[in-house]
Amino acid sequence: MRGPLITITIIVLVLVGVYFLFGDRKVPGGPESQTAETAAEPASGQDVAGKPKSLEQEAETYISKLTEPNSDPVAVEKADHFISKDQVLSLLPEGVTEEITRENLEADPSLSPNTPITVVKKAEQIEITTPEKVIAEAEGDLDRKVKILEGGDVRESTARELLEQYRQNPDAEIAIVKDVEYFVITTPKELLEDPTVVAGETLTIIRKPYRLEAATIAELLREQQALSPDSVFYVRTVRPSDSQGIWGIVHDGLIENFARGMAIRRGEEINTYQVEIPRDADERLADQSSSFLGKMIHQKTVDSYVYNFKQNRMGRNPDRVMPGQEIVIINFHSDELIDIYKHFASQQG
Repeated sequence: MRGPLITITIIVLVLVGVYFLFGDRKVPGGPESQTAETAAEPASGQDVAGKPKSLEQEAETYISKLTEPNSDPVAVEKADHFISKDQVLSLLPEGVTEEITRENLEADPSLSPNTPITVVKKAEQIEITTPEKVIAEAEGDLDRKVKILEGGDVRESTARELLEQYRQNPDAEIAIVKDVEYFVITTPKELLEDPTVVAGETLTIIRKPYRLEAATIAELLREQQALSPDSVFYVRTVRPSDSQGIWGIVHDGLIENFARGMAIRRGEEINTYQVEIPRDADERLADQSSSFLGKMIHQKTVDSYVYNFKQNRMGRNPDRVMPGQEIVIINFHSDELIDIYKHFASQQG
């Protein structure tokens, strides 16, 4: 999906609906994966106290990690995520910014001195997080760079190095440094009078006052519906290949996201869990009745929202979706995602 996928894969084998066995594999180019059944660690499929975990508990753990908010905003033009209502979406479309020098800004005939514009600036932000969360956010790319703040100094590391360094303590607090953008609404006149803007400096601007550069799902849906505390949203940008409309978007989103796997900690180990959903799982059954997945997708299609991020407009269940300018928003309850995981996990093996 985004770089090499973590290949530590655990396949759920359901025995009597309660007990599990998991198999570990090595991470290519990384440290040896440790076997789950050792004297020093709880057996895979068990909690820290050594008690067997039920499929319900396994599913709840999986879904909670799948939907854990990411500190980085989800880009609205590249969305394909299960997220909570508090996850921030970056609503700044690609191509809306441009780089311009101070001199070109002053000479631009299309901009009067008092035309409202937005300047995009960057700053470093320190965030307190855990190695487990950094690894999960890497989404399989263990070579993703990360800046760590230690003792006042910043050093560069990778998700792979963090996995090895904190394998036995994935909940340890670490400080990471991130580059973040912020937006300042101004005018060419004010900008040219700013003594910090020097000759020859390249500025990043938007040729209008861009006020809604980011929002959470809860903020976008505030006027549409009351959100349940356990709501989980699938958000995906409409693509030119979405010939099957919203049904196809929900279908592909469930299959692809569950198939990717998620980095989940069990005991002292961080491994990747996944469940395979057959491509034809939404088709009618032999008796022509609707399948488990087909019923769910139908209801989610009916209840869907579509947000046009170029026109800042929310709609309900349109007949046609527009690639490159709309995101589809599907509201799930966490229990529904747990049911999907349980349904297909129980069929594996």
